[in-house]
Amino acid sequence: MATYDPLFETLGLKEWCSEGKTSGPMSMADLLNQTSGQQNQETSIWELPFPSMDALNESCAAFPQSRELTKGLEQGFLAIKDSLSLVLDPLTQPLSWFLDGALYAMLNTPWWIVIPVLLAIV
Repeated sequence: MATYDPLFETLGLKEWCSEGKTSGPMSMADLLNQTSGQQNQETSIWELPFPSMDALNESCAAFPQSRELTKGLEQGFLAIKDSLSLVLDPLTQPLSWFLDGALYAMLNTPWWIVIPVLLAIV
């Protein structure tokens, strides 16, 4: 029995959960439990895990796993990164110029001027 089974039974979502059953890859926690033989142990209220997408997926297969969300976010970012750079690159170019100038000034200023200035700032 998974941790959140009583929650889905109380809400009457057991049928909805059983519709989404797929045979996806096992999580690391499932593999560790399988090797240590702790698959069907009851969890006390003090050992209740933090609500995670993987723990909810264990109780309800229709609930997505975190790796699916991560994959979707990554694919979404990769789809918009080229057009995003067209907007962000011109906006951040003055910052790049400032950082290049500050680096040039720090490298070409004598140490006996740089150290007192840094001490005054800090």
